[in-house]
Amino acid sequence: MKFLQTLLIILIIIVSIRLLWKYFGKMILKWLGMKAMQRVQKSFEKRAGFQSGQNPFNNSTTDSSRKVSTSAPLKSNEKKKVGEYIDFEEID
Repeated sequence: MKFLQTLLIILIIIVSIRLLWKYFGKMILKWLGMKAMQRVQKSFEKRAGFQSGQNPFNNSTTDSSRKVSTSAPLKSNEKKKVGEYIDFEEID
């Protein structure tokens, strides 16, 4: 008798999950997609080095009363001498 009760409970759970998925599946997938996009956007903004309220081309936020200062020094564009260039010629 316990086996039949367990089997019946499992069948009820499976049928209820299928019915819920049938009616609410699209909404669940849409919600999961939006959450994934928000995570990707946060990750991109974190790697790009600006907050969501900042314009990436200047260092001020949309609020004009609050200024953002950069604590990291800007990278210089000067070329570093790595080694010496040697031109080899082929001998026939």
